[in-house]
Amino acid sequence: MLKTLSAIAGGIFVGAVAVEILRTKCPDTLDKFYAKVNNFAAGIKEGFHEGYCSVSRVATSSEPAEVQA
Repeated sequence: MLKTLSAIAGGIFVGAVAVEILRTKCPDTLDKFYAKVNNFAAGIKEGFHEGYCSVSRVATSSEPAEVQA
């Protein structure tokens, strides 16, 4: 358990250092990456919202089904 926790903490630290090095070397690349990730996440959010709304409309417009015993 302690070994796993230390590996995760070390990975986070190494990742943070790598991002900071990348940010100082070529900040435009990181900005482009952030923009692509943001657009991707916005598309997922919009798709989920449209799907949720369409299911909600179907659920509220249909009458409850009768339960047959």
